[in-house]
Amino acid sequence: MKSISKMLPALGLVFGATLAMAMNVPPMVTEKTATKVWTPDSHPDYAMTNGYREITDEEILVDYRCDASSQECEVEFVNDNPFGTIENLEEGTYVAL
Repeated sequence: MKSISKMLPALGLVFGATLAMAMNVPPMVTEKTATKVWTPDSHPDYAMTNGYREITDEEILVDYRCDASSQECEVEFVNDNPFGTIENLEEGTYVAL
């Protein structure tokens, strides 16, 4: 019994440290979602954005339609990087009215 009672402070310290570490686990980092909407545009001004033009504000302020003649009308990119992974939001060709 004497040897167990001598180990109790050490066991308490180990238990306390374990509990403290468990309570301070950093939150899981989630990947930032896209905040911009893009459309394909072959104009030379958009070569730096992989041939895509940002239409985030137009989507709200300008009337437009997506006709059915192509695969990409509106797209998003992971982390808003037009050289990254693409997600197609709407098919067709972007046409501002």
